[in-house]
Amino acid sequence: MMMILMRSPCNNLMIMLCICALVVASMEAEGPRVFKVGDEFGWRVPLQNDSALYSHWASSNRFHIGDSLSFVYDKDSVMEVDKWGFYHCNGSDPITAFDNGNSTFDLDRPGLFYFISGSNQHCTSGQRLIVEVMHIHQHHDDHHDNASMPPSMSPLSASPSASAASSLSTASLFPAFLLPLFLTIVHS
Repeated sequence: MMMILMRSPCNNLMIMLCICALVVASMEAEGPRVFKVGDEFGWRVPLQNDSALYSHWASSNRFHIGDSLSFVYDKDSVMEVDKWGFYHCNGSDPITAFDNGNSTFDLDRPGLFYFISGSNQHCTSGQRLIVEVMHIHQHHDDHHDNASMPPSMSPLSASPSASAASSLSTASLFPAFLLPLFLTIVHS
């Protein structure tokens, strides 16, 4: 019976459509995510020998357009700054500043976002964060030239999220790994 199914063009098309529907459904199931900065540690001055805490946290996560960062802190603040402000712990001209103890920042574009504590002393002690938001077409094996960044502050590249991929047109949702199967079915 399986041989009959594989030779019928109508059944082959139905199988292919079912596979594509499952892949698309699984891609759309994962939507934007909210990341709590620092996880359980939250947003505070790192311990004395752990100044790379936030760069390690960022490198263990994959950020995509539509995700957001939740900064939870006490008697502190968080500022989005430019690259210069980040490396000099200078919050005199922030892009955005929060001091309410529970702040959410939306990641609305691809590229790098720089965050520091509003306290210069906290920032120089390691309370600062670089987040890289992935481009839709960026893949896991892409590499960036991070020579100008200290190793503890270099963002990592990652694959695009399902939520970012689901915003593409339907034509581009056909996963490349299914192409050989599709060609085999069509040509049989």
